[in-house]
Amino acid sequence: MVIDCHAHLAPKSWYSPKSPPAIFNIEGLIEEQQRGGVDLTVFGNNWIRTPENAKPMDIVKEFNEFAAEATARYAKHLLGLACSIAFGGDEVLKETERAVRQYGLKGIMVNSSVDGEYLDSPRAEPFFQLVSDLDVPLFVHPPKTTIGNEKMEIFRLPEMLGRPFDTTLSLTRFILTGGLEKFPKLKIVAAHVGGALPMLPGRLGFGYELRKDMSFGPWAPDVLTRPPASYIQQLYFDTVCLHPPAVMCAVQTIGVDHVVFGSDFPPVPIPLKRSVDIIHDLSVPEADKNKILGGNATKLLGLSG
Repeated sequence: MVIDCHAHLAPKSWYSPKSPPAIFNIEGLIEEQQRGGVDLTVFGNNWIRTPENAKPMDIVKEFNEFAAEATARYAKHLLGLACSIAFGGDEVLKETERAVRQYGLKGIMVNSSVDGEYLDSPRAEPFFQLVSDLDVPLFVHPPKTTIGNEKMEIFRLPEMLGRPFDTTLSLTRFILTGGLEKFPKLKIVAAHVGGALPMLPGRLGFGYELRKDMSFGPWAPDVLTRPPASYIQQLYFDTVCLHPPAVMCAVQTIGVDHVVFGSDFPPVPIPLKRSVDIIHDLSVPEADKNKILGGNATKLLGLSG
């Protein structure tokens, strides 16, 4: 079974001529699944194509109802993730819990940051406690406006550069401030191969090793009980990159059991087969390719048995 863990759909009520039409076309996605050899598409709300001026709570509610309905109607093809906000307050927490416990959604998607507030924010602690209690995977996806936005006015740089690095910054802050120390049960899936995270264990490691040498600057708060790289290995990365060496870097950094297939289709109109072929072309055993293409996601999402 091939499971695509990174895709985005939207309710037709959100239609805008500026949005990629594929995010409103479930039938078209199913046809592309058949062409590409994908059995199940996991989709969530990335907050990039939401209606302008809509209240965040209204977006959360409407998307969760849509995700539940689409999952029920197209159970063989789609699996929706609950939409949430890590620092949205009690009302959002209650709606997130409802989406998982009552609607039966098997995971949650949040942005890596919202208006410059990152996942290490103290306001996010109740959210992470809820996710831990629900024991479902948390998919972290970057927002529309990212780190360095003031220098990304050309060539769609927010999409190509800003988003991977927003995820990198958010999860690095979360790790170093003790997020995975405090919530060790979290199963976080980082979009776009985790941004730069697969390349950072060594740098974070020597920073941690030299943390008491103030000639390199302050290291605060010093709350970790082990090197940062060990927390990176708790994460999961998807394979959205269209670059086999990047996927291999992820495999070698966190292990093949923590890498899940992703395509970003919809909305990105790259044929699914091309993304699937990236995994088939990896220099790893066939059994490991099968883990990446679906076996790991099956376990992560509780689909086995």
